[in-house]
Amino acid sequence: MFNKIFKNNKPMIGMIHLPPLPGYIKHPGMDVVIKKALIDLNTLQKAGFDGVLIENDNDQPHQIGVSKSIIASFTKIMKQVCKEARIPVGMEIIYDMPQTIKTAHKVGADFVRLDVFVDTVLTKWGKIPAQAQELIALKEKIGAKELVMLTDIQVKHAQLLDKKTLEQSAKEAIQYDSDALIITGDWTGYPPSINDCEKVKKVTEATPVLIGSGLDKKNVKELFKYADGAIVGTSIKTGDYADLVKATNLINVVKKIRSNL
Repeated sequence: MFNKIFKNNKPMIGMIHLPPLPGYIKHPGMDVVIKKALIDLNTLQKAGFDGVLIENDNDQPHQIGVSKSIIASFTKIMKQVCKEARIPVGMEIIYDMPQTIKTAHKVGADFVRLDVFVDTVLTKWGKIPAQAQELIALKEKIGAKELVMLTDIQVKHAQLLDKKTLEQSAKEAIQYDSDALIITGDWTGYPPSINDCEKVKKVTEATPVLIGSGLDKKNVKELFKYADGAIVGTSIKTGDYADLVKATNLINVVKKIRSNL
């Protein structure tokens, strides 16, 4: 499934971080939110990214299960981005995995990122249980079989409550039909260790492994010895927006890596 939507080796997915959505004090209005998403989309497409991932990380504090207002807003944004996009579009509603799947299917998105899948974690906003079985059942129930799932294992910003290794989490995610595994550092902008990348790649067989945080033009060559692609935000931004020069420079490094495969 992953290779059906991402044709290049080592695909690069650029982050589109939305401004706060309705209900949050700093919400700038939906016109501003949509305009920002489309500007970032245009930048990432020009730079040569293989896909974009839209996320509401600026909705602080996060909700474990979001309001109808957030769902409606996200739906409106996604419809606009999907209409304009020439590359695959994915989405994540932070800490609402079921609604992420439902909304993505409704708007015709290509893929989702699920922060919590097989690992029960504790965040500063509360406990989030592993729900892989329920999410797979939901996909089947709503007819979303073609929706590609990128799933985090032992995700950043959270304390793992299950006693298991990173390799065990990887194996469980594969058993529940994850289309690609995401590994992160401990925090936004921090990459996973090379050791963690190597450990996960050894047990994943044909399932792609993606870097989910901290990749930049300085470490991409080393990380891509084990990883099969990446989701990138921090290193290609200036302020709140994707930066065309930074994004293009990173893609040019990746192109050189691809040419040597």
